[in-house]
Formats: sequence, structure tokens, C-alpha cells
Amino acid sequence: MNCIDSDFAIDILKGVDDAKDLLDELEYEGDIFITSISVFELTYTTKGISKKKEQALYNLMDTLQVLDLDKMAALEASRIGRKLAKEGLMLHPMDLLIGAVVMRNKMPFVTKNIKHFSRIKGLELKTWQSIVDR
Repeated sequence: MNCIDSDFAIDILKGVDDAKDLLDELEYEGDIFITSISVFELTYTTKGISKKKEQALYNLMDTLQVLDLDKMAALEASRIGRKLAKEGLMLHPMDLLIGAVVMRNKMPFVTKNIKHFSRIKGLELKTWQSIVDR
């Protein structure tokens, strides 16, 4: 089981070879999840994309299981956010929520945003190497 970030979903839809290769590996490993927060991120910004691309996005999301934000994940995100703020390492609230949901569900998180998500201690990260932001 793995949970994917919206950036991974976008690269799959763009046809990025490394992302497609990793998707094949993840499918072999088992179920693939996405958080309800990432679903929001992906669908909130569909204005201006073609109907074909929008349909491809919805088709991809239909193949994924959704991890919902619950009370405990929200509280954990708040705790992590306060700790990071004290350290001067702020994260966007959506990233805090996503990270907490994934951690509560005890699975690896597939993202190329290693720089930000690595601030969340205990969150296991995976990426597709050749396009990692450095």
C-alpha cells in the first residue's frame, strides 16, 4: 500500500516515464491511495484544462482509494505544524494535513516534494528519482 501526492498524479497524467514506471511498481505492491486533500487540490484547479485532460484526471482518481481527514489526523497536523513553526520550518496547511493523514494510515507517501515533506518526522517518503526537485 502506498499513498500518492497530487504531484505524482499530475506527472502520471502528463505521461512522465519515471512516474509511469513507478506507478507500475506501486500497482504490483498493492492498493494505491490518495488523500481527500489531494483530491481537492487536483480538482480545484481544473478550470482551464481540456475536457479530455479533466476526464483523464477523474479516471485516474477512480482507480485510487481515498484516505479521509479525520479528527485524529487533524489534531496531529496541528501538533506537527506548531512544532515546525517553532523551528522556523513552516509548511503549507494542506501539506500538514496530507502528511498527517498518510502517517495515521501508516503507509509510504509518494511525492517529489521531498524538501517540504521531509520536515514531517516519521513520514516515509518515496519519489521518482530523475525529476526530484533539488
